[in-house]
Amino acid sequence: MSFDRRSHALTQRAALALGAALLLASAAHAAQATSPAEPADVCPALTHIVGAADFKQLRTQPAAQLPGLSNADDCRANTHAYDCHWRAHWQADGVVNDPLEEFGADIAACFPNIVHDVNTPTRQHFIVTTADRRVSVTASVQGQNELRLRITR
Repeated sequence: MSFDRRSHALTQRAALALGAALLLASAAHAAQATSPAEPADVCPALTHIVGAADFKQLRTQPAAQLPGLSNADDCRANTHAYDCHWRAHWQADGVVNDPLEEFGADIAACFPNIVHDVNTPTRQHFIVTTADRRVSVTASVQGQNELRLRITR
C-alpha cells in the first residue's frame, strides 16, 4: 500500500473517530440539558415582576408566572407589593440541596445591580436597584419545602 493510500485511510479513521466523539459529547450535553431534577429558569419571570409598574396587573400576565406556581391564586398583589407562596418541586442538584438557598442563588444571578444583605437558613433578602427605583426582594421558608417570595417597592 502506498503512503498516499495509508494516509487517506488514517484520515478517514481519524474523521470517523472525531465524528463519534462529537456525537457522544452532543448526546451527553443533551442529557444534561434535559435533566428532570433541574429547576426551571426563574429569571424571566423575576425580571418581569421586578420591572412591573403596577404589581396588580401581574396576575393576568403569563410572563410573571414563576416556575412551580400552580396558578395566580398563589400570589397576592397590590400596587407596591407582590407576595407568592409555593412548594419547591425540584430535587437537590448536587451543589445546593436547600430550595431556599437554590432560589436565593437564582435571584442573585438574575440581576446585575443587586445587593444580598440577609442570608439565613429561613430568609434571603436582596435589594435590586433599577434606573428609577429600589426594589426589595425577600425569599423565605414557610414550611417543609414551601417558599414565599415577597417583592416590594
